[in-house]
Amino acid sequence: MSRHTYKNHRSNWVESCIAFILSLTFLLKIRRVLMRFLPFLKLQSQVKNIVYLSWLVDIEHVRSRYPAQVQLWEKQGKTIFTILTYQHEHFGFSFLGKLRKFMPSPQQSNWRFYIDPKQQEKTVIFEQVAVDQLLYVLSGRLASDAMPAQCATVFHHQQHAEQIHTQLSIDARYQLSSSVQLNDEQQLPIAWQTLFDSWDEAVCYLVDQEHAWVEWVDQPSKMSQGDILMPFDFDKIQSAQAVAVNCPLLEEWGVNPQDAFAFIVPTLDFYVQNEYPVA
Repeated sequence: MSRHTYKNHRSNWVESCIAFILSLTFLLKIRRVLMRFLPFLKLQSQVKNIVYLSWLVDIEHVRSRYPAQVQLWEKQGKTIFTILTYQHEHFGFSFLGKLRKFMPSPQQSNWRFYIDPKQQEKTVIFEQVAVDQLLYVLSGRLASDAMPAQCATVFHHQQHAEQIHTQLSIDARYQLSSSVQLNDEQQLPIAWQTLFDSWDEAVCYLVDQEHAWVEWVDQPSKMSQGDILMPFDFDKIQSAQAVAVNCPLLEEWGVNPQDAFAFIVPTLDFYVQNEYPVA
């Protein structure tokens, strides 16, 4: 079973029917054929309270999680894993223009590793995606190979004064509980100081990504790429400290969740530009 297989947490007949429909491989094949001829409908949102939490992971713990052709970023035996969580504002089709204000505003969390720039620059690969609204989970899965989101059973992401608190859960493995405190100390954690020359360099690398790879739900050896655009104002990125973090997946990899490199992006515009299979 792929990590992106839809997880049905509810026992009612509607959810059971949805899970059955999403498991029909022939629907995915029909959609892939149609997408060869139909134009991609661009998506747009304004997002806020974007919390980045990143950790260094022994690459041998995670290298085998992805197809053999995937080359993860690696230095000194470590690779980077990031969870970024944020609030959309009116996430929908760009062509709607001002009518997009009637679209919902889901919360989303992307769990990702980074591709070696020698293979492809500015590219991440998704370990998991969580969204708090079923509409976006269904539409993403039925219309795309690059957005196999799971519907979180719990999802809270709110700012209180100088802190942002997050709690989300997909299952026993994919859970996150965190509190992040804004501060003025742009200081790299000691373990990161041999990998990047400065706080600015590390932050720039982590946020300046333009492509996302995702394994196909029905054929994990194949992948699709989503092209994204997020024009950052790097001067507005805020340093932060993770004051309380819990994540069972990190513990599986022998990583202390509390050892997070944290920072916050207050707001930015977000665009999904295109999608196509990875050659």
